[in-house]
Amino acid sequence: MNPKDYEDYQKNNVKASKSALKDYIQIYADMVKKLKNEDAPELEAVKNNINETYPTEIYFTLVDEIERPVKLTLTESSKEYIIPIFTDIREYALGSAKISKLFLDKLEMKVLTPEDISKIAEEDEHFQGFVINPHSQNFNMDRNGSF
Repeated sequence: MNPKDYEDYQKNNVKASKSALKDYIQIYADMVKKLKNEDAPELEAVKNNINETYPTEIYFTLVDEIERPVKLTLTESSKEYIIPIFTDIREYALGSAKISKLFLDKLEMKVLTPEDISKIAEEDEHFQGFVINPHSQNFNMDRNGSF
């Protein structure tokens, strides 16, 4: 979500589901279905739009009582994990309800910037990346914001 739209949402509860990144991810997914190849040259413009848009938006995640993001481990025995992030309030409402059922902790929403995600990557070697809108788009990016 664009930071300005989030400010508007906080003040007036409007524009809560605008996200250019969400739109680009949907275009990417639709094109991949038709092309059946994620390396198709036709996808380059969409990939560029995703890479350029990711750092300009803010995201929402779930944190526990001590402000740690919810961690989805990659395997049962692994310490490596990803965090779920959401592009807008609507996606957060859908995904957080489903994720909260998996955890016993009291979870709350936290706003994250790409800089916050970079800081997690710098401080925690087990952090592998994040999944965007896990219950609708399920788009993965690595710890550096690449896919």
